[in-house]
Amino acid sequence: MQRQHEARGSLKPEVQTMAKTHHVKSSALDQIDATIEPMGPQPALRAEVDQLVKLNDIRALVALYDAFAAAAVTFQAIQNRPAADEVEILEEESADAWSKAFYVADRLKKLRPDVIDLEQYAAALFNCTLAMGNNLAEAVAVVNEINAWPKIERPAQQ
Repeated sequence: MQRQHEARGSLKPEVQTMAKTHHVKSSALDQIDATIEPMGPQPALRAEVDQLVKLNDIRALVALYDAFAAAAVTFQAIQNRPAADEVEILEEESADAWSKAFYVADRLKKLRPDVIDLEQYAAALFNCTLAMGNNLAEAVAVVNEINAWPKIERPAQQ
């Protein structure tokens, strides 16, 4: 558990430094930034994500984000086992999975969901904001911004 906390916690100062030195965040969604943990070339993944973005396939992008985030968490959980102390590749694989998840979320945030995809979309971006080391208030700000968007048909409150 300690390593998982250290890995996530190590992202927070970097996020703060970038925000202070490069630009002021104008949107809560700017918290989701793939440049925090760059993933490298990955041409097949980039091509697949590009295609899903062109198709505005929010469900598929959310599923892809969830898969990479789950893989990263799984690597971290196994890394925390005493028997895995000396297996350095687990940390690298976890970081690689997070970078892919962040890349997908960074592309996902540029799309606008319809009412059917709204909850999954907001949940993925909320979770990504936390995974990137931001605090709960920042993650809630992402959801609040999404909820404030016009032209999203919401079901009537009962």
